[in-house]
Amino acid sequence: MLKKILFVMISVTSAFAFHIGELNINNKDIEAQLRFDMGQFNEQVDPHTTFLGLRYINADRDHSDYNKDPELFELNALMQREVGTLPELTLGLGVKLDLTDLGDEDYLAMPLGMEASYRLATDDFIPIHIGAHFYYAPEVLSFRDAKRYLEYKVDVDLELIPNGFITGGYRHIEVKYEHGSSQKLNAAWFLGFKVYF
Repeated sequence: MLKKILFVMISVTSAFAFHIGELNINNKDIEAQLRFDMGQFNEQVDPHTTFLGLRYINADRDHSDYNKDPELFELNALMQREVGTLPELTLGLGVKLDLTDLGDEDYLAMPLGMEASYRLATDDFIPIHIGAHFYYAPEVLSFRDAKRYLEYKVDVDLELIPNGFITGGYRHIEVKYEHGSSQKLNAAWFLGFKVYF
């Protein structure tokens, strides 16, 4: 009997643990991201609360202030939870490590930020999630030739199939070097797919 109870508990726990894969595009840019749910690797971590991830953006100069196509490489970590009185709302705190090479200067920043997601009461039709992200690194968290990093993003996810979403939104990333003004690395609308696996 104890073995059956343990088996059911493990099955239920893994049913709520998901890694996240995301691919966003427009006619010029591509963004790819993987977030790994640490709850699937460590039973001491609650599922769907702690993520480690990688992100890559290949932007186009048409959506940038630079005269060449910028690239952004990122490592990120996020801790999140559902708000007790509003289970539809999920809030999270994150940290990133962003690296880009846009010329003679090296850019490395460690922005801190917040993420929020709200699930609308549309489950009878198509589940809809609205999300917002904001990350900022002041001079003290900017290294090498970097002086500042700012990013915000808003998106809407439509769950067309279980754990499969169409996503769309707007992304704005701004960087500042030690010797220069703030410049737009990427600012564009996007459309893509998001899967939980």
